[in-house]
Amino acid sequence: MFIEESDQIVSKTYMTRVEGENTRLRHYLARLHRKTLSYSKSVEMLRCSLRLLLHYLKYRTIPLSA
Repeated sequence: MFIEESDQIVSKTYMTRVEGENTRLRHYLARLHRKTLSYSKSVEMLRCSLRLLLHYLKYRTIPLSA
């Protein structure tokens, strides 16, 4: 078990927020959709894609390495 039962909150309000964030990520990142041409088999590539997306959504810039 990752979270102690006493620390878990079961509420429709919290689940709606979490599912809303998941929907938003799926909207922006095709890699989170079904296994199609844009699907990543590499966990590392998925992790990098998510980090890049979250950076862009927060700062509205794409970090470029020199």
